[in-house]
Amino acid sequence: MSDVVQQDNSLPQEEHSNAATQAAPRDEAVAFSEEFIRSFPRSNRKVSIIVMPFGLKGDPDKNHEGTSLFISPHGIEFQAARDFKAGSLLKIEITIPDYWERKMKVVEYRRIDRPENFRILAKVMKVEDIGKRGRKKHVIAQTVNLEPCDDKVLRAYLQEG
Repeated sequence: MSDVVQQDNSLPQEEHSNAATQAAPRDEAVAFSEEFIRSFPRSNRKVSIIVMPFGLKGDPDKNHEGTSLFISPHGIEFQAARDFKAGSLLKIEITIPDYWERKMKVVEYRRIDRPENFRILAKVMKVEDIGKRGRKKHVIAQTVNLEPCDDKVLRAYLQEG
């Protein structure tokens, strides 16, 4: 027969309520604002981008080349000739000069190939018609996934003169 020992991991009622308020879930997270992108230092640097809808199949006909209006680790603001629905996910390839040389300063691994740009996954937060007849769209997208080393590369690039 085996003896099972149970430990009482519960906190007294007062301590339990304090612990719950200190470790509150992220449900109360601050709502995203385009100011997160625009107020980042030197976020108005223009970078070449390729935007494509997120999906299993890559359709080159749906790729859109352009330039960012504002970019930061929080998100990206750009103009596009096609409409994206709010809430949809986008794969965005960002071209930074000497990207791989910059990244080698923050990573320990080496690669045989030399990537020219990095990719982020972003969620479309806002789309507005601009121009005559609304053919162009002004898109604001929040970063959903950005590797920590790419975050460092982007921050360093934006802080350069």
